[in-house]
Amino acid sequence: MTLLRRFGFLWIAPIVLALMATSAQARSSSSRNNRDGRNTGPYRLIEGDTDSQKEREERRKKEEEQRKQQEEARKKQEEARKEAAAKKAEAAKEAAKPKPTAKPTVAAKPKPAAAGTKSGTGAKTDEAREAEASKLREQANKDFEKGDEEGLLAGAKALRQLVAEYDGTAAAQSAQQQLDLLLADAQLGPMILLAEAQEEFDAMRYRRARNKFQALAQRFPNSEQGATARARLAEIEQNDLLKKSVYTDEELEDARLWYLAGNIHLENGRKGEAASAYRRVVEEYPGCRYAVLAEERLPSTLGT
Repeated sequence: MTLLRRFGFLWIAPIVLALMATSAQARSSSSRNNRDGRNTGPYRLIEGDTDSQKEREERRKKEEEQRKQQEEARKKQEEARKEAAAKKAEAAKEAAKPKPTAKPTVAAKPKPAAAGTKSGTGAKTDEAREAEASKLREQANKDFEKGDEEGLLAGAKALRQLVAEYDGTAAAQSAQQQLDLLLADAQLGPMILLAEAQEEFDAMRYRRARNKFQALAQRFPNSEQGATARARLAEIEQNDLLKKSVYTDEELEDARLWYLAGNIHLENGRKGEAASAYRRVVEEYPGCRYAVLAEERLPSTLGT
């Protein structure tokens, strides 16, 4: 039995020694790793944090790329908008350029000077009017050069003023030609007419607004502005706004003259002509004091 125990010890001893060597090697390797900090908790956290930083960096790059793409898209849209505005402005300038006519321009005849006025003074007055008209013409051109809708409407308004206040001057003739070209344009004409009509409407000059809206609806019936004009005409009629019109001094003078003409016809027994004159005042200038007077006189025009 003792011999067997000795032989057993000799057989088990190598195995035990091998296990002890392996355990020692494992402890040595673990110690080295601990010294390096690679198997410790903080190291693993650093590794995880490094991975997180990489992900954040990738996301940042993607977000930066998206911002760049959005910025490029915005720039392209802005360039397209500017290009469209430039084309529109160019079309306005082309339409605004006066075209040469075959007929030679006839110089405006000088108006007769007032009594007691020397011819030299009259000539200076004409020269002054020409100078003022030229300045207004230049202002209209500057407005058109802005190349936007505001400039277009301002330029057209200056042309209207030039034609109305400086009739007979060369600048007024040129302005009328340019205005005719603008109003004939299918795109620019409705814009100008609607702006003019709306200005009269906002100022409560409903009679003049009605006439301008009617002209717009008849001239450009299929345009967007034509549809707006028809809506305004319906509003004027439904609310009976003509009776609330604010008339200019010139319109009131016209109403007064028609009323006086009716009185003269009535006094001379021409009741038909008198009735026609009174009705014109009532229909064209409703709500003004001369319309009220004319309506009171209408019954006296009945009968023979």
